[in-house]
Amino acid sequence: MSTESSSKNETAAYKRWVFGTMLLTILAFVLTASITVYIDPFFHYHAPLKGYDYPQDEYPTNNERYLNDGITRHFTYDSIITGTSMTENFKVSEANRLFGAHFIKVPFAGSKYREVSDNLRRAYHAGKEVRYIIWGLDYNILISDKDAYDETFAYPGYLYNDNPFDDVSYILNKSVLFGKTLQVTRSKTGDGSSINFDTYSNWNTYHGDEFGAWHVLATYRLRSTPKPAAPLTKEDADIMLDNLRQNVTSLADEHPETTFYLFFPPYSICYYDILNNNGEMERHLEAERLAIEELLAHPNIKLYSFSDDFELVCNLDHYKDYLHYGEWINDRLLEQMKNDEHLLTKENVQTYLDSVRSFYTSYDYASLHNKDR
Repeated sequence: MSTESSSKNETAAYKRWVFGTMLLTILAFVLTASITVYIDPFFHYHAPLKGYDYPQDEYPTNNERYLNDGITRHFTYDSIITGTSMTENFKVSEANRLFGAHFIKVPFAGSKYREVSDNLRRAYHAGKEVRYIIWGLDYNILISDKDAYDETFAYPGYLYNDNPFDDVSYILNKSVLFGKTLQVTRSKTGDGSSINFDTYSNWNTYHGDEFGAWHVLATYRLRSTPKPAAPLTKEDADIMLDNLRQNVTSLADEHPETTFYLFFPPYSICYYDILNNNGEMERHLEAERLAIEELLAHPNIKLYSFSDDFELVCNLDHYKDYLHYGEWINDRLLEQMKNDEHLLTKENVQTYLDSVRSFYTSYDYASLHNKDR
């Protein structure tokens, strides 16, 4: 065989090897992508498959941002519970019983108003008819830029847009394939399960022995010299109102068919201890007044505040830190909202504002730190 002929054979063999390797690589990618698309552990393309178990066994807040968009767009429901970690311990079964509805729960730990609002808009864009939205409006993010997102948590933007090309970050992701997709199994009972919304994102069982004054008081430190009192500035007020109008009240106005159950969570007395020490009490109280005034102007918003439940906020046995209360308080809040307890109206709002101002500006905060822990 001539050298030229041998060289041609080697070249042909090399081309076949390259072509075969490329073909196998492409087939491997297609197979990997197909499995993830079919199972879809983050519900990006469809609702959970019947007859399969979708385990959700990690620490509850880890997967919220990977799952919530798919839940919002593809699950069957007529009502939504959402907000920050202050809403994670709500039990959907209890909400269903009280309101006669079919709820999902899609909390975003550490979120700002924009992130929650964007998710709710995705629900309407997906054609969902929403009867009720229960949404916790945290005080500590009230004065936030209207477009701000929390930067603490990883945000998988490729799951929240309609661009199919960046889905490769999902369907060709080794961690997703082995850590999520292949963990989904056929149900032994044949029924299958997707998410139990009573336990989804519920952190209470992970911190069951961490409630009480000893734990709460250890979660913050005060300045040795308190800062002088500072008022709410016009800039603060404008930022806050822009935040509410873009992300909350405009959404309510666009969807008069939905009743918005909005509530200010009952932070513990220690939150007000921090405000007092930082000279921010007046700023907080004035911001709350303006926010309430803005929210009450919209007829399909029902606004609740539990800050005047002084027995609750002063009992640190209900809290694991200066903000977060146990799941039994979430149960209590649902029942109180259903019964219109702590409902703010144009008729009672001044009484409420006078009450909370009087209580929190005159409280003996020093006594918190003199208690036997």
